[in-house]
Order: sequence, then structure tokens, then C-alpha cells
Amino acid sequence: MPKSRSAYIRLTYEGKDITRDISPFLLTFTFTDNASGTADDISLTLEDRKSIWLTDWMPSKGDKLKASIVVEDSQTYTLPCGEYDIDQIEYSYPPRVISIKGVSASIKKAMKGEKHSRAWENVTLSTICTDIAASSGLALHYDGGYVMLERREQVQQSDLEFLEGLCAEHGLNVKISDGKLIVYSEADYDSHDSVTEIDASFEGLISVKFTSKSAGTYRKAKVKYHHPVKAEYYEAECEDDDEEGSERELEIYERVDSQSQAQEVAEKALTQANSKEITASITVKGDTRFLAGLNVTLTGFGMFNGKYFIEKATHTLGSGYTTALSLKMGGGAKKAIRSAKTKARSKVKASSSSGGGELFYEGDRHY
Repeated sequence: MPKSRSAYIRLTYEGKDITRDISPFLLTFTFTDNASGTADDISLTLEDRKSIWLTDWMPSKGDKLKASIVVEDSQTYTLPCGEYDIDQIEYSYPPRVISIKGVSASIKKAMKGEKHSRAWENVTLSTICTDIAASSGLALHYDGGYVMLERREQVQQSDLEFLEGLCAEHGLNVKISDGKLIVYSEADYDSHDSVTEIDASFEGLISVKFTSKSAGTYRKAKVKYHHPVKAEYYEAECEDDDEEGSERELEIYERVDSQSQAQEVAEKALTQANSKEITASITVKGDTRFLAGLNVTLTGFGMFNGKYFIEKATHTLGSGYTTALSLKMGGGAKKAIRSAKTKARSKVKASSSSGGGELFYEGDRHY
């Protein structure tokens, strides 16, 4: 007989010179993993019928929590959630319950609120990332390509605030997790393999919702910048021929050091702005494979089929184990959808002109 599936949390609390396994007190647990822009976090509620958390075990803000999700099936799968600093504590009764929220220890270290002013000249973006990672005590994983910069200034900004803004100019994401500063191109990750395929008949599928919108999307992007030292004016423009339902133009006033860099910034900004045209929210039976920054392929959903980028993965354990995914469709998949629509319209037109049918096609509806 196959082994029944079970999921549980390994939780370790470090504070007041003690280290304890607090899993036996757990009522609910949530781990949220974000691709960029927002810190990873965990939240948990613990029962306190004997009032030990209210007295001897009461944590302090800044104490450490370490967590892992363990799933035992025919094999054992472990998802390390990382180390967190406790930054919010709530206690209520009846019943006696303590709620704890933690923020990634790595990102809290980089977001201490300290503001710095410094400048770099004739340097690559990867070198700036290396300097900032070192000053925050983080290891660097850089996958953002070669970007040469003549001069960049950090003026009374925290390291993270400055770096996120600088990387955004070049279409790059910044994430801090598990002692690492990670810089990568989301557009490039569109070409990576999917961790798995979810079909409409997928056994573990609980719910799904798709959204296709034109609000917040752009037909064109323009970069305009006058270089104060070179006394040169750079202007670049790119257009998304596949973008539907929008005639808006995205105007970008960022520092660029060459015409080629202006063109690159325009293209990446347009790609990033239009990346949330088609999104999906999916909840499945808990699965440790799903993490932010990875891809998943959806099939059996008609025109919403394709490869999606995981923006956020939320793992929740309570009465059961579920994983909720916030997804956005990659550019390659969107182009495939529009190609399919174009072919469908062509077939309808050919059929009508031949006198062989009365079918009229508009958008995704057939009449």
C-alpha cells in the first residue's frame, strides 16, 4: 500500500538564549516567496493553552525563526523557507493564541534605513551590485548581462532603494533571499524550462482565474535624454506590434550614456510594462516545487495556454497544505496566442470568401 501524503513544518525559534522546536504548537503557517520588489515573509499562529508563550517563551522583535516545509509521500520533499527576524507579535484570547510575523533576515539587514551617498565612474552594473552586496554582507548572484555605465550617483538613498531603481532602468529584477543578492532579467527567464505543467484536469488543481487587460499596457515606449557632459541628445523608440487595445505611449526620462543604451532601455521598459497584460491566479494542492522566479506551463485552458512566470508563491499549512501562485504570461506565450488568433481570422476569411460558410469571428467569441 502506498504511503499516505503528509505535510508539516519544521520550525526553530532562537531567542533569549534558547533554541526550541515549536512545531507542536503550530495552528497555521504561511510562507510568501516574491520574485522581486517585496521581501519574502512568514507568518504563523501558535496555540498557548498553558500560557508558556505569554511568559517564559515570549519572543522579542529581532529574535530568529527558521522554517522548512516537509512533504512525505512516496518520497520526502523539503522546501527551506529561510531565516527570518521577528518583526510583529500579537497575542489574543480566548483562545490563547500568539501570532508572529517575520521578515527575511537578509533583506532586513540590507534595509536598515541607513542612507548613503557615493558615486561610480566608468563601471559595469555588475560591479555596482558587487559593491552593494559586499557592504550588506550578502553573496551576489548576478545574471543581468553586460551593462556599462559612465557615471551613477547614490544620493542619500538606502543601498536597496538605489539598486532597485538602477536595475529597473535596465529591465532587471532585484531579490534578496537566504543571504544572497540576486539580480536577473525577468525577460530572459521567459526562455527557461518550466518546473511542471498544470492541465485543466490536473488532480491537485483547486481553483484558477485568468485576467487579460489593456489597462496599464503601452503600444510604444520612448526614451529622451540630454547628456550634460557630452552635450548630446539621445532619443529612442520601440513599439510592441502585438499589443492589443492600447495606443498609449510610455515616456522614459532616465539617464543613458549612448544611443544604443537608450534603445535598450526603451525596449526593456516596454517589455516590463506590458508583462502583466495576461495574468493568472492558481491554487493547487501544496507543492514544494513552486517558487517565485520559476516558470510553469498551463494547458487545457484554450487561449490562456502557455508558459507563465511565477511572481509570487504562497505556501499555507493549516488544516491542509495549499500553494497559491500569482502568474503572468511570458512574451513568447503571448506571441503564440496572437499568432493563433491571426490564423483563426485568416481561416474564417478564407471560408467566407469561398462561399463555404457563414461563421463570423470576433475576438475569442464565435457566432
